[in-house]
Amino acid sequence: MAKKLAVRVDDRLIHGQVVTQWVNVFKAQHIVVIDNNVAKDKMQKSVLKFAAPPDIKVSIFSVDKAVEAWEKNQFGTKNVFVLFRDVKQIAELQGKGVSFEEITIGQMAIINDRKQIYKQVGLSESEAQTLMDIEKTGVKLYFQMQPTDKKESLEIMKKTFPDLH
Repeated sequence: MAKKLAVRVDDRLIHGQVVTQWVNVFKAQHIVVIDNNVAKDKMQKSVLKFAAPPDIKVSIFSVDKAVEAWEKNQFGTKNVFVLFRDVKQIAELQGKGVSFEEITIGQMAIINDRKQIYKQVGLSESEAQTLMDIEKTGVKLYFQMQPTDKKESLEIMKKTFPDLH
């Protein structure tokens, strides 16, 4: 049986109930967090590892280390749940040759210059454009807060940001 790879953006990263729901849906055996800031912060790393279900391996990589790990063995042979805190690091990873078939977008706090796009998802115009650019490369992107929610296409961003292209 081939391994499954699930990719999600959620600024809460490994957050109790949220991660448990998604880990169960994806039957994940390994969580990979890709975040340049978290990778440098010992405290955040230990909190994330502690928050994960006990039988799940957690790896935390900077974008550069994620590229190395991907090139070595695509994060191993187990079912992998890849988590990003923001969309810019997906684009950075893609620029270094690592791309995913499908990415779900979960909670992103509605703060600073971010506007509400969908439920608890806030994006700035530049983040929204980054998602559009990623989608143009053939990646399937959609908004989905909970596994039971209907998947919403990126088109809903155009209501808030009509100049997206």
